[in-house]
Amino acid sequence: MDDQNKHHRPNNRFFSVITICRNNLAELKHTFNSIKNQTHRDFEWIVVDGNSTDGTKEWLQQIRLARWKSEPDAGIFDAMNKGLERAQGTYLIFMNSGDQFANNEILEKVYEAATDNSMPGFIYGDSLDIDENKSEFYRKAKNHKMNWRGMITQHQAMFFNKNAIGNTKYQLRYPITGDYAFISEILGKLDDGEILKLDFPICKFDMGGTNEQQRMNALKEDLKIRKEIIGMSGVKALILFYMHYLHTILKKKNPSVRFINHERTTN
Repeated sequence: MDDQNKHHRPNNRFFSVITICRNNLAELKHTFNSIKNQTHRDFEWIVVDGNSTDGTKEWLQQIRLARWKSEPDAGIFDAMNKGLERAQGTYLIFMNSGDQFANNEILEKVYEAATDNSMPGFIYGDSLDIDENKSEFYRKAKNHKMNWRGMITQHQAMFFNKNAIGNTKYQLRYPITGDYAFISEILGKLDDGEILKLDFPICKFDMGGTNEQQRMNALKEDLKIRKEIIGMSGVKALILFYMHYLHTILKKKNPSVRFINHERTTN
């Protein structure tokens, strides 16, 4: 099924907010509310649905905000590539089903930061991470030069200039940590002056996703990414693998270790 967008004329917008989903309508509505309440209005919302059977398509037909497509896909990063192909905005951000902006002024603040700083290739900020008990923790983003150690912030706290992306795609050979591979490729193309770090939270992010559920496979993919994309030596990459492995064991024994570098904001 292609666009059911009779009421939406594609425009070149400043932001493309891309959402992928599959049979997750309740969470998709949370994302929708977060997007539609943004004070900055120069954006398009692109929804890539994996042929849901839970009423998602029927709901999308009723709203006017989204440009959407529903069809089977080859996984999360195949769907995200479809979003990249359809996006027409100057800056792209992924807010997948269930993800939310930290507040209603985020797009406005990022717009001002981008235009005040010569339209950087990559903009990123902090996140509000939410655990299984709905407690909220403030996670400060790391400096982009620390990307070799792992994700510097949540993917939902990153804005990519479409020109900086170019022909880069999410690589399906990394089915769990393809976002880390994508970001590593983008950062590898940019000079420091083309990267802007913001000191406020961009998104609210629910912990416990695929990366955590399949942690060992994720660590193996990260090992390959560090060697194949970042260009790290095999020895150094292996040392990092075992350090992250030990951290994973600690987290299983004491889940609070996940938030050792976070600041708790709610009970």
